[in-house]
Amino acid sequence: MHLPSSFRNCVELDQAVDSLWNKSINVNTRNVYSTGYKCFIQFCGNHITGFNSRTFNMSKVSEDLLIYFVAHCQSVLKLKYSTIKLYLAGVRFHGVNFDNVNPLCDKFGHTYQRLQNVLNGVKKSESKTLRQKLPITFKILQEIVTCLQCGFFNHDYMDLTFQTACVLAFYGFLRCNEFTCRTVFDPDSNLCVSDINFVSECEVTVNLKATKTDIFRQGIIISLFKIEGVVCPYKLLSADECKIKPKRKAE
Repeated sequence: MHLPSSFRNCVELDQAVDSLWNKSINVNTRNVYSTGYKCFIQFCGNHITGFNSRTFNMSKVSEDLLIYFVAHCQSVLKLKYSTIKLYLAGVRFHGVNFDNVNPLCDKFGHTYQRLQNVLNGVKKSESKTLRQKLPITFKILQEIVTCLQCGFFNHDYMDLTFQTACVLAFYGFLRCNEFTCRTVFDPDSNLCVSDINFVSECEVTVNLKATKTDIFRQGIIISLFKIEGVVCPYKLLSADECKIKPKRKAE
């Protein structure tokens, strides 16, 4: 059913529709879509004889044309998969807005399968740059502790807590979730002060209630010892325990 002529002459409704359409996407997305559509029009102008952007209708866009446009973006413009997807979304947005047609689908509304396969090829051809994970060496640990001792957080308890956490994780070979809590603290699974036990003047044990390799949650005891230097786990744990324990009132 075509729109009655009376609606076409209604300026207020036209403005309301335009306003709602403009609010459907944010400004940044609109700018990217506009860039993608302009790139597509330029591509068509360079490769289609007698192309006229003013009279061009998006219903004339074929799957082959879109495939070659994707290849052009990837091989000539050196665009990444994510950018090409946005450019195609810009072409679709323009087609739906001005020509009431989705150029990325056939007449039955089905997504072009060959186009999707080519896009998958672009995605798989991109070399994934893996971020190299380097270990925290003893020298780096010393620098971290020294920095915290100088008052990095400008808060004695916070500085001491981070020193203890770093040294405990280093000497205990702990995973992050083994001595921290993700959301709400749970004393049944998270590390508590009561899990720290000073067995002698040079040895302290840490009871981990849950570890990745302890599937039955039986717990594991880690022994740490007193050493010389600023990164001594025994000294930091004892100092941290003194900070945490409440002072007894004089009787």
